[in-house]
Amino acid sequence: MKKLLLSLLVVLTFSAASIASATSDYDAGKKAFEAKNYTQAVTYYESAIKQNAKYAEAYYGKGEAEMELQKYDDAINSFSKVVSLKPNSSDGYYGRGSAYAAKSEWEKAKKDLDLAVKYDPNNYEKYIARAMTLYELKQKEAAYADVEKAIQLAPDEPLPYRIRGLFKLGDLQFRAARADFSLGKKVEKAKKKAEKQAKKAEKKAKK
Repeated sequence: MKKLLLSLLVVLTFSAASIASATSDYDAGKKAFEAKNYTQAVTYYESAIKQNAKYAEAYYGKGEAEMELQKYDDAINSFSKVVSLKPNSSDGYYGRGSAYAAKSEWEKAKKDLDLAVKYDPNNYEKYIARAMTLYELKQKEAAYADVEKAIQLAPDEPLPYRIRGLFKLGDLQFRAARADFSLGKKVEKAKKKAEKQAKKAEKKAKK
């Protein structure tokens, strides 16, 4: 019994050390990604995965870096691993759908982005991604509906207005497109002003 307990202790200690090392590599991968060292980020994430094969977050980070490197097939494999480990992962489906969209595989992109929205229905960026895919599939009514939903969820974000402007420009609605582009600029200006005021207030509070 004592030998069994000692053996178990060794296994648990090794496992804990492996997890700690994987976490360290994952954190290094995040820092490399933020510094735009995408190749290095992939290397760190791969090291983390080697030590913990079920590290879904590391697969996701790897997929993000591969997207930046335009290695879309590799990114699809990474995001596929995420959703195999976490079947309800909205981000996993969003990542893979974006990779399919980058390859102009619109039907596959829509299928994944439908799931991304399903599992995270309050994220405006995921509606925008699906809207762009729907527009490419000539499902324009649904594309506009997704943009409107994005605006409803994030009225203070400029991107949804710009995307709607691009759709209208593509539909030769020039005046309406111009109005959306102007609205996007106005919203962006207001957002930057609010952020600046928030930083000022934060600095004042620290004094």
